[in-house]
Amino acid sequence: MNRSIVLMLLVAAVVQPALAQPAPVEPGPAGPDPKPAAASPDDLSKAADAASELAGVPAAAPGPKASSDDIDLSSLGLDPSANAFDDKLNIYGYLDLAYKAQHWFRPPLIQQQDERGFSTGNINLYLAKNASPKARLLVEVQFSFLPNGAPNADGSFASTNVIDPANDNIATRWGSIVIQRAYLEYDLAEHLTLRAGHWLTPYGIWNTDHGSPVILPTSRPYIIDQELFPQHQTGFELFGSHTASNFKLNYHATMSNGRGDTEAQLDLDKKLAFGGRLELETPWGVKAGASYYRGRYTGLPAAPGAAPPTFREEAYGGDAQFDHAGLHLQSELSVRVRHYGTAEAAAIATSEPTSSADPSDFGFYVLAGYRFDMLWNVMPFGYYQYYRAADHALYETINSQTAGLNFRPSGGMVFKLQGTRGRVGDGGGLLAGILIYQFAAQAAWVF
Repeated sequence: MNRSIVLMLLVAAVVQPALAQPAPVEPGPAGPDPKPAAASPDDLSKAADAASELAGVPAAAPGPKASSDDIDLSSLGLDPSANAFDDKLNIYGYLDLAYKAQHWFRPPLIQQQDERGFSTGNINLYLAKNASPKARLLVEVQFSFLPNGAPNADGSFASTNVIDPANDNIATRWGSIVIQRAYLEYDLAEHLTLRAGHWLTPYGIWNTDHGSPVILPTSRPYIIDQELFPQHQTGFELFGSHTASNFKLNYHATMSNGRGDTEAQLDLDKKLAFGGRLELETPWGVKAGASYYRGRYTGLPAAPGAAPPTFREEAYGGDAQFDHAGLHLQSELSVRVRHYGTAEAAAIATSEPTSSADPSDFGFYVLAGYRFDMLWNVMPFGYYQYYRAADHALYETINSQTAGLNFRPSGGMVFKLQGTRGRVGDGGGLLAGILIYQFAAQAAWVF
């Protein structure tokens, strides 16, 4: 009896501490942070651009060797001794909604016009995939409601209203797809990658960071919209970077069909275009770059048998950026010179006696802002831009001043408010002397 009591006491002494341990708690949803952390300046850029994110995906460690008793994986096209990599199809994108109220008038006649309303500007979808540890593919398409509502040359507006027989003959409007990028990248060496396909021209700052979530104002500068450099090219691009002593040198060299109405699928003049870019990143937050492009533009003929419009062009650009704590400074300058043949130059001299035989476009912008860690990481910013057109049919010069607020409550969401005053120069052109006042608001999301 005494032995049984002693044995029971020993068992209780061993079991009691184990029973006293609390049961594991299932992890629940994390509560809100007392103060959300400020979004990194790179968050939106990485989220909005699938290519930059996938380019940094490292290959996984080598997988385990297959057992001799396992199925022959090599017969299925799988090599268990090879490095594994993420070959899933990645889908990203962004969209934005904007509201604009614009008023313009021309003193002293006080001709006035008002425009206001909402618009869905960009619905961009990225499809990205690693084809191998050294090869990547990217497609970026933009869904658009155009051409519905677009102005025609005769002053009317395009309509895409059609009857849908598959939906009870209800009237509907069709839209379009704009292919922004479609290319394959292959790492030739540690510091050199080949890109082949349809890609954004590597120049300046704004053209490659073109998504509305990464742009501080609601719209891009005149020099970008007027394409002093071509926005896209089709062909080959060699690029890479090299780092030494905390300095990083980025370099690009391009060869393409050049600019033209069919450059993505056909080179009408059969003459290649060439370009390049160098960019230096310093440890002090300063980045500076220089870009160059040279090619021939050839458009479609206006009528059967007519000579197509064509000219040789050169573009030069410089840009600089500085980031320190919340301070952000950014500027770009671009020049494009058009070189016409003898016949084209004579025609220009006849229609515009004051124009040069080799007219040039010129423009620049300067932007400054400061990001605070309060009020949704608000950034007040100021923005000045100037543009001088080679073709004076509509205007000769235009400049504007913008002040605004950029809110970034999270890495994938941004809200913008801004006011702009613009003036068209008093030189030649139908729009000479016009003053423009605009209020704009925009919300952009990454998904």
